[in-house]
Amino acid sequence: MAAPRERKDDHLLYADAVGSRGKSGVWFGEREAFQTRQHDVMEDVKEKVSWVPLENAVMAVSLDPPGIVVMAPNPSLPGIIVLADGATPENSEQLKSQYTSIVKEVMDKQGLTVETEDDEAGGSQAG
Repeated sequence: MAAPRERKDDHLLYADAVGSRGKSGVWFGEREAFQTRQHDVMEDVKEKVSWVPLENAVMAVSLDPPGIVVMAPNPSLPGIIVLADGATPENSEQLKSQYTSIVKEVMDKQGLTVETEDDEAGGSQAG
């Protein structure tokens, strides 16, 4: 029988920390001082998108395609969570891709390494 989800009051989006790499997001290759780097990335992302403030996050509003995207620092891993809802699966995927690219662009401008799925075994690649 299914068990109810554990409430995680200390986690911004109530997402599971375990297996977060499989969720939408952009992961940092660097591990040192990642929370400071997350803050810097989020501030630069705000310069590139139309957004609505949320506590410790940014909600971008898109008209083409229509939808919203919430971007927030992952509180337990070095990266930015990107959650998109475009009302249809196609719009959601397009929004996720579009805003993930914006986060990667900001990270690249700041000289941060973007971790790829292949990097989990060791090395990192610039994004």
